Amino acid sequence: MAKKSIKTKVPASSGKPLTSQRTYRFNTELFESFEEDCARHLANPKLVLEALILYWLEGDSKTRSAIAMRHRQRFGNTGSED
Repeated sequence: MAKKSIKTKVPASSGKPLTSQRTYRFNTELFESFEEDCARHLANPKLVLEALILYWLEGDSKTRSAIAMRHRQRFGNTGSED
């Protein structure tokens, strides 16, 4: 059976592209561990990252604060605070 393509209608006035490519720097050891874990569980790292971003954006402020607090406890303050 052929796969059906899903097309999303975008307003003609929208000048933004549907996708964008960005570059972020990660600790090599951390990201290699993440990719190995994704491979072990048969998941695409890109899809896992997309799910995490959506989880963050759809969460309320309490959820985002809890995620940020856990990150600070595990890794320290890694953001730039100028």
